[in-house]
Amino acid sequence: MKLTTCGALLLAIALVGCTDRARDRVSSLVERAQSVFGSQDTKEPAPATPDLLTQLISWEAIGMNLAYVQQRAGPAIRSEDHRHHYMVQGCQLVLGSDGQDKAIRSVQVALSPGCDVDIGGLLGMLKRQPLNAMTFGAFDEAMGSGQYLADCFRDCGNAYVPNVYLVEQGSRALQFRQVMITAELATDPAMEAAGRWADAMVAKKSEDWVVRDLGFNCQPQKYRNVAAQALHAVKPEFFSFGDELEFPKCPTAEVAANSEPKAGASTLLAGMVMVPQQEGQCDMEYDKRLRAAGLKANEVSIHGPEGQDFKGYGCAYRITPAPGNAMPLGSTVTYRSAWETG
Repeated sequence: MKLTTCGALLLAIALVGCTDRARDRVSSLVERAQSVFGSQDTKEPAPATPDLLTQLISWEAIGMNLAYVQQRAGPAIRSEDHRHHYMVQGCQLVLGSDGQDKAIRSVQVALSPGCDVDIGGLLGMLKRQPLNAMTFGAFDEAMGSGQYLADCFRDCGNAYVPNVYLVEQGSRALQFRQVMITAELATDPAMEAAGRWADAMVAKKSEDWVVRDLGFNCQPQKYRNVAAQALHAVKPEFFSFGDELEFPKCPTAEVAANSEPKAGASTLLAGMVMVPQQEGQCDMEYDKRLRAAGLKANEVSIHGPEGQDFKGYGCAYRITPAPGNAMPLGSTVTYRSAWETG
């Protein structure tokens, strides 16, 4: 039975009465009781510190001090180009940092049998999603609107192993950060799936458009269903999330984003225009920007906010095709905006 300080005091008074001698004995008993039981009366349990892996496989990791990770996990196995390799609780991690190597900007996790972590919460899923059971189909089902991209399909050379990607832009609630899975075209399932994707596009377009121009990276929505069906059962090698992830960009988008075109980057083809970027976080005049670019605006009005990517009443969001994609002149761009009554 646990004896509190108050209980000890009452028991002492009951045993010795109220004489001067009793008071001295009570004081002595109280001091002894406080020394033995006092700390148990007032001490609060210390809050549990989440294990490091749980912290790193969460949005909490983005912006975390790299020094904090080094303090808990020790120095990186190796570091190069602001990428720091760690082994944490059976998981191979690559932490991308800022230019000063102070804050974490991205996290890459290698899928392996020994890395049994749950990424369901990070993806906004209500059920558990073990990372080592992830497939392109499961990721696509969870995210719903990602872009399928690829480094190369054929005649890629021996300088590197090409990859296929499924990239999702996060919502405003996630500060538009990105999540991505990657598969190397080095195993039979991945190569066969990528081959089916490429063949379907060659049949509709041309070999040059697919192999040389990589046109599908500029119009990822055009053959999205083909890619999704082909890659559905393929398991990725890596899962990544954070800011400014590395994946193939449309060459024309890179030209538009830089004052001087990069060597080898193509220009917009005749009759093609770029889906314009929004102005600021809330663009209420996006329809005008589309018309000025030679595109048609299809605004879908929603009664009240819908989903975490809601940006504010009247703001354009869920733009399809996404800004930066090259589209034929006169194409329709669909986006949502929410309105409020009362």
